[in-house]
Amino acid sequence: MPADAAMEDVQAAPARSASGLGVALDAVTVGQQGVSWGFGIAKTATQMGFGAANAALRFTGDVGGPAAQVVTGSVEQVLNFAHGCTNLGQDLAHGITQASLSTAKFSLSAAGAQEGELLRLALGDEAAESIMMVLEMVRRFCTPLAGVSTSDLFLAAQAWAAVQQARRLEILQQGPATTMALPPHAERAMRFSAATFGALFLAGLADGLSVAPAIRAYGGGQSRSPAEMALAAAKVEGRVTVLDFEETSEHFVPGFMVAVDHELNLVVLALRGTSSAKDVLVDLVCEAVPCELGGVQGLAHGGMLRAAQRVSDRLLQLVLQGLELLETPATRSPHLPDVLITGHSLGGGVAALLAALWRDQAALPAGRVMECITFGCPQVLDAQHAMALSNFTTSIILGDDLVSRLSLTTVQDLREACLRLNNPQAFELPVTLQTASVQAMATRGGEDDMARLAAAHTQIMAGAKGTENRLFPAGRLMFLRKAQIPSAESHYVALEGSHAGVDEMLISSDMATAHMPARYLKALDEAMNLPAPPEVALNGLG
Repeated sequence: MPADAAMEDVQAAPARSASGLGVALDAVTVGQQGVSWGFGIAKTATQMGFGAANAALRFTGDVGGPAAQVVTGSVEQVLNFAHGCTNLGQDLAHGITQASLSTAKFSLSAAGAQEGELLRLALGDEAAESIMMVLEMVRRFCTPLAGVSTSDLFLAAQAWAAVQQARRLEILQQGPATTMALPPHAERAMRFSAATFGALFLAGLADGLSVAPAIRAYGGGQSRSPAEMALAAAKVEGRVTVLDFEETSEHFVPGFMVAVDHELNLVVLALRGTSSAKDVLVDLVCEAVPCELGGVQGLAHGGMLRAAQRVSDRLLQLVLQGLELLETPATRSPHLPDVLITGHSLGGGVAALLAALWRDQAALPAGRVMECITFGCPQVLDAQHAMALSNFTTSIILGDDLVSRLSLTTVQDLREACLRLNNPQAFELPVTLQTASVQAMATRGGEDDMARLAAAHTQIMAGAKGTENRLFPAGRLMFLRKAQIPSAESHYVALEGSHAGVDEMLISSDMATAHMPARYLKALDEAMNLPAPPEVALNGLG
C-alpha cells in the first residue's frame, strides 16, 4: 500500500470508529424504545388474560351456586396472587433491562459516540441533521407536559376551544366589517398552485374528493404531457406554455411549475404544497433563523428559507426565459404583473420567501413587475419583514385555516394555555379557570358565562403567550370569511386581515378542512363574483 494511502487510512480510522460507536448508540436508543413498547404490550396482555380468567371464574360461581362460589373464590385468590407476582416480575425485568441499556448508552456517549449515525447512513447528512433537530425540538416541547395525562390535555384543549370561541364572538359583536377587493387573477393563481400537485394527485384535490380532475386530465383520448394533464386536472384553461414542471422533490426542493400564461400575458411560478415525507421535513424544520432583507436583520422559518434559497437560482433562470416570451409591456394590462409567484400551504411559504429574496436582490430586469399571491401561507417571517412585503405580496387565508396559524410559538402558546387550564393554581390563576369549571360555563352558555369565558382568554394568554421568535404569513393579509350580505344570501367575502388574526392557533371543527384547495377555490369564486358592499356582518365564525 502506498504511504499516502496508508496515512489516509490511519487518519480515517478514528472517524470510522466514531461512526461505528454512533451506530451502536442509535441501536441502543432504538432498543430502549423497543423494550418500553414490548413490556407495555406484555403488561396489557397480562392484564387482559388475568381479567378474562377472573371474569370466567365469577361467572362460573354465579351459575354454580354456593358450593361453586367457595371453590371459585379460592381459585380467584390464587389467580390474583399469580397476577401480582407476574406484574412484579415484569416490572423488575423491565427495570433491569432499561438500566443495562442506559449504562451501555452512557458508556458509548463517554467514548465519543454521537447520535444520528443510523439516520446519516440511511438518509444522508442533511436529512439526518434535520430530523435530529426536529426530535430535539419535540423533546424540549414535551418536557413541560411530563406528568399530565393525555386525557387531561384533551379536556383542557376542549375547554380552551370554548374560551377562544367566546372571545371571537365578543369581537364579532363589536360591529360590521369592511370588505376588500381580491386580486383579479387570484382564482387562476390558486388553480396554478393546484396544478403543481400533478394529475395523479388530482391536482391537489381542486374539486375535492371527485373524479372530475382525473376525467379532465385523461379524457378525450389525447396524448398529453404530465404538465398538460396537471393543468387540465386543475382546470387551468387557455393557452399556457410550460417551461418546466418538477413533480419529484429532493430534500428542501419542493415541486414547482414555471409557465407562460398567454391568457394573462405573464410568467407564472407556482410552488407545490406538502405532498411527500421530504416536504414534511421542510415544514417541521420550523425554528426561526436569522434572515436579512433590505439590510434589516430579522427572522424566518428555517426550513422554508432554506428551500427558497436552494431553488432560487434555478427558478430565476426559468422566469427570465419566460419573460422573453411575453408581449412588449406597452401592450399589456397595467393591472397585471410580469411575474406572478404563487403557491398553497408549503408552496405559499416558499413562494413568499423567494419573492422577498428576489426583490431584495433586484433579480428581475428593470421595469418588470413581480407579484406574489399565496393561499394558506404558513408563518414564515417576523412581523416587520412580513409587513415590508405588503406592496407586492398578498396572503389569502380562508376561515380558521390551521396552517396559517401554525408555528412553533403558537403551538407552545397552546401548550401553555392547556397547562394553565389543567392546573390554574400552579400558575397563580383562580380555580374558576380549571377545565371542569370552564366546560360548565360553556355548557350553560348564558350571557354572563360567555363574558367570563371571553375574559378568561385574556387572563390565560397574559402568561401563556411567548414574546420571542413570533412569525407571520408574508405581506398583506386578506381573510375569506362567511358574511351576511344585506338583502342577499350568506357569501364568502374578502376582509382586511391583521397579524392579530393569525397570532393564535384556533381550535375549531373547520381548522383542517379550511386548508383544502377546493375550499379556497369555492370561497374565491363567491368572493370575486359578488358585488362587494361597503359593510357586511360576519356570519358566525366561518
